[in-house]
Amino acid sequence: MLRKGIVLVIMMILLFTGCAGADGNKLPIDLSPGSAYSGQFESGNDQVYEDPTIRVERHKIESASDEFNCWVWYAIITIADPSQLRTYPANGSDFCKTTRTTIDKLSKRVRAVLAINGDYPVAFSGNASVSYVLRQGEVYRDSVAEGLDILLIDEDGDFHVLTRDEDLAGIDKTQIDGKKVINAFQFGPALIIDGKPVDDETLLDKSHSPTHAEPHSKHQRMVFCQIDTLKYMAVCVANWGATLPTMRDLVLYLAPECRVAYTLDGGESTQMTFLGRIFNNTGGSNADPRPLADIIYFASAQ
Repeated sequence: MLRKGIVLVIMMILLFTGCAGADGNKLPIDLSPGSAYSGQFESGNDQVYEDPTIRVERHKIESASDEFNCWVWYAIITIADPSQLRTYPANGSDFCKTTRTTIDKLSKRVRAVLAINGDYPVAFSGNASVSYVLRQGEVYRDSVAEGLDILLIDEDGDFHVLTRDEDLAGIDKTQIDGKKVINAFQFGPALIIDGKPVDDETLLDKSHSPTHAEPHSKHQRMVFCQIDTLKYMAVCVANWGATLPTMRDLVLYLAPECRVAYTLDGGESTQMTFLGRIFNNTGGSNADPRPLADIIYFASAQ
């Protein structure tokens, strides 16, 4: 009887320990920060941060060293749990307020291993004033900018695109394929959908992009991609950067297996941090970073 009791106690301890370990790799779906990280920033074009829950490889390609004739910064991110892909507003509570803060401050506030600019959801004149805003599982604005693709990220961390020719206002955007949507963005357009590149004609159609995106011109741009399950890429180019078709080709050059690629805000808002420091430069060597309204970031969950 005593031996059976001891075995039962051991089994309960192992079960509790296993559950605690699983929960320890998850972050809450809210606006709280990620876990503290211990990585160190070093100079150089290629750096890696890794702990048991996340791996980030960040790279820089100088303009003279690639076929796209522009400076390229990109990062490959692999996470252990979907909750490590997170969003955060500049004022810390509402994505539709006009508060703006520099990305390095926001990145440090939420302990981001890697952070990029979002889709600029704050209210202002133009189609972004009515764009759909769902972040960290909560709807902040339930309207749509007709004609602009919507990116949905579900509870498993998978990307889905609702294209401009769908009934964007009528579709339930809080769930997709039976899964809860955790984050949604409406800027675009999508460059790759379900592994298929979007054609030039669609990308260069001005009605398919925000009014200030100028798809045919070379500009600073940020593209957010899902490569595989819990594997992502963020890629951006400097001034004067790339057209939308060139950005699509750049993504395929860096990650031929890319599932979905989606364009976020660009221009001087094109910003990326690694371990709290900005490592791309789209506004000139002496330019201060433009304050942002929101960020997308990846956090440790160790």
